[in-house]
Amino acid sequence: MFRSLLLGVAVVGSLSVFGAVVPSEEKTTALVPSPSEGKIIGLVDLRPSDVFKGEDTFRMENSAELGYRFNPKLQLTYKQEIWGNLVQPSLSASPNNFFVRDGWVDVLCDKVFVNEDQSLFFTYEGRAYLPTFETRRNAGMVTAVRNYATVGKKLTGWMTVSATETPIAHFYSQDSYLGKANPVFENRFQLKAGINLTSKLSLSLPLIWQATKMRLSQGASKSGIWDNYVWINPEIFYAVDPHLVVGLGYYDVGSLMKNDLSDTQIGDGLRDGVVQMIFKAML
Repeated sequence: MFRSLLLGVAVVGSLSVFGAVVPSEEKTTALVPSPSEGKIIGLVDLRPSDVFKGEDTFRMENSAELGYRFNPKLQLTYKQEIWGNLVQPSLSASPNNFFVRDGWVDVLCDKVFVNEDQSLFFTYEGRAYLPTFETRRNAGMVTAVRNYATVGKKLTGWMTVSATETPIAHFYSQDSYLGKANPVFENRFQLKAGINLTSKLSLSLPLIWQATKMRLSQGASKSGIWDNYVWINPEIFYAVDPHLVVGLGYYDVGSLMKNDLSDTQIGDGLRDGVVQMIFKAML
């Protein structure tokens, strides 16, 4: 019952708001204070998460970010994910059930182009991933490089839509690990609607398509194929003050389409997902 209520709020409620009437992996940052020049920036993101796929799992999907904003359009940060399995500790190799996941260096060039009436903009973000996640490190990961190119259009005073193209190069020291092929290249395409419901309340509705080319490795599963994954990540945020934001989010882990894109599986895809409470504290 608790899961059904959370899923209803995070998905059905979000979609009804969108029908009636902002940024990622693909996580949203909402209602952040206006940037100033020459400033150390930091963020702690805590996400108690209920996972409903297979065995019941309750975990923490946390992250911390620290960096420097050179000017309103340019900032450099390092972000580190730290997760913890609270109900199903067998998923973690760490005795205390918390473990380090992905970490990356991030360069954000925010709105490097804006048209005359401020309604059209272009943003670039580059990420270089470090092999901080033990599972990927054991698989032979050296690094991954992502380049996010976003074009956005402000439709009204309260709604913005955007499209993001993200080519990703994966570097591994081996072609497969434990019988599964490693990735070599990935492309992500995202369409997103950002809605400011009030001055403090915002909603993000992204749809993401990931297409991953797997390495050739004889006898390994998924060897040489294009592995497709289509998912959503609606999030709603409330700004308590300029340094504290709370919210609710959902993302599916089952994919809304079959691996080969031959058919949809929306019901199955939405059934397997993660509902999150979100707490963001900013410097």
